[in-house]
Amino acid sequence: MRARALFLVAALCAACTAVVGPDLASTPLAIYDRVWSDLDLHYSLFTVKHVNWDSLGALYRAQVTPSTNDVGLSKAISRLLGSLNDDHVLFRGSRVGTSPRAGHFDLINTSPWVQYAGGFDDGISFGVINGGVGYIAIGSFDGSGWVPEIDSALKALDGSHAMVIDVRNNEGGFLDNALAVAGRFAQTTQTVAYVRYRNGPGHNDFTQPIAQQVSPSGTRNFAGKVFVLTGRNTISAAELFVMAMQALGHTTAIGDTTAGETGGPLARELQNGWSYQFPESIEFQLNGDVFEGIGLAPDVPVRNSFTLSGTIVDAQLAKAISLATGVVNSSVRPGAAAMGNRH
Repeated sequence: MRARALFLVAALCAACTAVVGPDLASTPLAIYDRVWSDLDLHYSLFTVKHVNWDSLGALYRAQVTPSTNDVGLSKAISRLLGSLNDDHVLFRGSRVGTSPRAGHFDLINTSPWVQYAGGFDDGISFGVINGGVGYIAIGSFDGSGWVPEIDSALKALDGSHAMVIDVRNNEGGFLDNALAVAGRFAQTTQTVAYVRYRNGPGHNDFTQPIAQQVSPSGTRNFAGKVFVLTGRNTISAAELFVMAMQALGHTTAIGDTTAGETGGPLARELQNGWSYQFPESIEFQLNGDVFEGIGLAPDVPVRNSFTLSGTIVDAQLAKAISLATGVVNSSVRPGAAAMGNRH
């Protein structure tokens, strides 16, 4: 039996060599060419970005020679990928390989209106607004296992006749989480968006549209009026959440236009240990429109402003409260601006 096992191991190793092939070359030009060709075959947004990938590839390949060191190669690849102007395209190389999203955003202090009842380590907080309005802030759709916390928040807010969901500083995460949260507000199964994936060598080779659906889910379900607060830092999966909520029919989006960043990321690792990712799909609204680089416009546009002292006047939340309660807030209270790093 042991001899037979050793024979099987040897056979499997030989098969692996035949399938996988020899190690990829790790010369600077080979690494650069792999990145360029990988995106050429799988990146989903060439036609939306209106870039000539062949020309860009030749331009930055000219900066790479057999003697180019790691820093120089990282710079060439970073410039190539940066030319796509796509925050879903990330590169981690030698010292200069960083996310193009580096920056900061404004966090809005909603405490003047919200009497907070609780929160979770996953970036979810909830509370009550005077007038029987519940408030839930969702900081991210990343991670796993936390979606039932929305059920706990809804249970704590039982008796609310309206709900404000704040995703103004939600940079996305997993689409399944976004759809699962939206399911807590769905009464029936509905198609909320469409997605297509690259499936051929041509930049226009895609699958047929695949419906993305929301179904009732969770142990708690809210059927009252919902007001979703959106902004320029509502990104990726958070934008799918906004589309999903709008499709339910009892939701109003209030605030600013979302970021306009779509596509599920495909992660890769290079033979020298560097890594990168890029979207291989493209999202469509129900009417067939692409919102990449454009964003989703709110139903009720409202922009926050700054006082002379630098605090934020949260007119967006004030508008949501006035629509939810039927009472116009005569004085818009400012909330202190807090700065946070974008990831």
